[in-house]
Amino acid sequence: IGATQSGGFNVLAQTWGIMEDRAAKFGQEVSRADWRLVGPVHIARTMDQARADVEFGLVDFVEYFRKVAALPLAPAVDDVGEIVDAMNDSGFAVIGTPEMAVAQIERLREQSGGFGTFLVMSTEWADRERTLASYELFAREVMPCFQGSTDSLRSSRDFASRNREAFMGEFGQAIAAQVQKHFAEEAEGV
Repeated sequence: IGATQSGGFNVLAQTWGIMEDRAAKFGQEVSRADWRLVGPVHIARTMDQARADVEFGLVDFVEYFRKVAALPLAPAVDDVGEIVDAMNDSGFAVIGTPEMAVAQIERLREQSGGFGTFLVMSTEWADRERTLASYELFAREVMPCFQGSTDSLRSSRDFASRNREAFMGEFGQAIAAQVQKHFAEEAEGV
């Protein structure tokens, strides 16, 4: 979680430089592809659903870190909404939608200069069913954005959108031609 806490986030750019320097000192090489960052994420189809999901255990999680681990992850309140807002606003966590998770990973990539893997920190903010739903949504809608598996789909959609007017004109002409052909064949008794 060090990458998403404000102090850790602020030094991400420097962290890689230190890693390279230390590796060189000991005759080793490092690769950004092997660098893993971790952060807490719980997503749902809507922000309201994500907020409702984390009512299950977010307050207990924050209380543990506040009273036992002595890490102030959120304000000293017990209102789930205030905690969600504080954690999202600080960048420590994503409790929200797939788009918010994509934005968080992009933010980390930009700040760090690049890394290989983002790991979702397992929490008990939601019950098992909603946690598994969050993981599935992450796999279906967030991961493809970073694996290149949606690039061709986006490119095709953008091409079709840019050329929609021409395609629709050709489509209309093709339909009209087939209708005329049909009537001509009917008139000839074919």
